[in-house]
Amino acid sequence: MVFKIQNETTEAALCVGMVAALVWGVGLSLYGLQQGAEKISWLAWSMQLIGGILVCLLVPPAYVRGRQWILERIHRPGQPP
Repeated sequence: MVFKIQNETTEAALCVGMVAALVWGVGLSLYGLQQGAEKISWLAWSMQLIGGILVCLLVPPAYVRGRQWILERIHRPGQPP
């Protein structure tokens, strides 16, 4: 599956999200390994992993798109304020 992203800012935000998701996954995995098998709930760990990765991948592009949408509404030419 290939995504066509025509906006460089959105592409950069998605790259930042991927790096953040990688850092989140590695950090959470190291935390889980330090806790030991008897102290960690694997269901809670996997939900935190999946949730964190989804947030990291969705928030930066949504922020950029939302910001662009607001700026377009503010600076729309030909409309009275």
